[in-house]
Amino acid sequence: MHKYLHLPHSVDCGCSVCWSKAAMVSVVSSPSTRCELCRPASARPIRPLKMGRVGGVWKVLLSEWEVTPAFTCEKHSPPLRPPKYWNVVYDTGKPTPYVPRYDLFELES
Repeated sequence: MHKYLHLPHSVDCGCSVCWSKAAMVSVVSSPSTRCELCRPASARPIRPLKMGRVGGVWKVLLSEWEVTPAFTCEKHSPPLRPPKYWNVVYDTGKPTPYVPRYDLFELES
């Protein structure tokens, strides 16, 4: 079994491992994958306000920051309402009461 597990697969192999590898290559980007328009939030320092010596090296202790808010395009933004689900799968009408039938079986005495 150990020797079999390390054999290479043939080019036209149809096993589940080779099929899943091929399927992963041809996957179209999912709706959750961000596009060029979407961007995450970011922050960067623009001006130091207070400097100090830390361990013999001058470091910024306090600075002013520029914040860029996140943006999500309309395609990737979540809907305002949750999706409407089916509450009735198949309506067959009024329910039929169960009536046992004893004439289908032979009673043993």
